[in-house]
Amino acid sequence: MIKQTWRDLRIIFSSVWINLLLFVLLLVLGAILLKLFGNSPHVGWPQLFVDSFYLATINNIDIGGRIIPVLMAFIMPIGMAIILGEGVLRIFSIYMQRNVNRKEWDLMVVKTFVNHTVMCGVGEMGRQLLKRMILEQPLMDLVLIDPRSGLLAELGLNNNKTVHFQGDMADVETLEQANIRSAKLVILTAGEDALNLEVAYKIQKINPEVTVWVRLHHSGLAELLDLSRKPQIHFFCPYQQAAEAVVQHIMEKNIV
Repeated sequence: MIKQTWRDLRIIFSSVWINLLLFVLLLVLGAILLKLFGNSPHVGWPQLFVDSFYLATINNIDIGGRIIPVLMAFIMPIGMAIILGEGVLRIFSIYMQRNVNRKEWDLMVVKTFVNHTVMCGVGEMGRQLLKRMILEQPLMDLVLIDPRSGLLAELGLNNNKTVHFQGDMADVETLEQANIRSAKLVILTAGEDALNLEVAYKIQKINPEVTVWVRLHHSGLAELLDLSRKPQIHFFCPYQQAAEAVVQHIMEKNIV
C-alpha cells in the first residue's frame, strides 16, 4: 500500500513540477516588485515572499496607492489560478477519478516509464510471451496495445506495472502515447504480417534505436525487406521455431 501510494505521488509530481516551479517564480517576481515599488522597501525578503503569497491568494495586505502593487493585486490571483488550476488541480482531479477516466491517468503513468516494454497485438501468441516474460521479469514496466477491452482482467494482470491502451497498433498517436521514444523493447505479435511490418516501419521512424521483435507467419519475407538489415530489428516465425522444437523432441525420443 505504501509502495503504491509513493508511486502515485511520484507520477503526480512528475506531471505538476513545472506548474509548481512557475508558481514559485510568480511569488519571487511578486516579492521583487514589492521590494522595488511597495510601501515598505526596507521589509526583509521572507516577509516580502509572504506578502507576495497573500497577494496571489487574495488576502488583504497594505499595498498603499502605488500603481504597481495595485496591478499586482489583480494580476497575481489570475496568474495563480492559471498556473495551479490548469496544472495541479487538473492533475489531482485526474488522480481522484482515475478509476473512471482511466486513460488520462494511464497517459500520465506511461510518461514516467523509461526502458519499458511495449507489446502490440496481444493474441494467443502474445499471451504466451507475456506469461513467460512476466515470469522472468515480474517488475518490468509494460504497455499493451490491443483493440479489445478488459484485456488486463482477461490476462489476470493488475494495472500497477502494466498499462493497456485500447486502440489501433498502427496509429502513430497510439504508439506515441505508449512512449515508444523511451522504450527498451517492442514486440509485435499481431496475426497479420502486413500489419506487423507496417508498425515496425513506423516505430523505426519514431525511435530508430529501440529493439523490435516482429512476428511473421511467412519467414521468407524477412529476407526481402530493408528492415532485415537493421541490427536492432529481429523477426521470428512461431511455426518455424515450433517445428524445430518438435522435431528435436521427436529425434531425441527416437534415439532413446
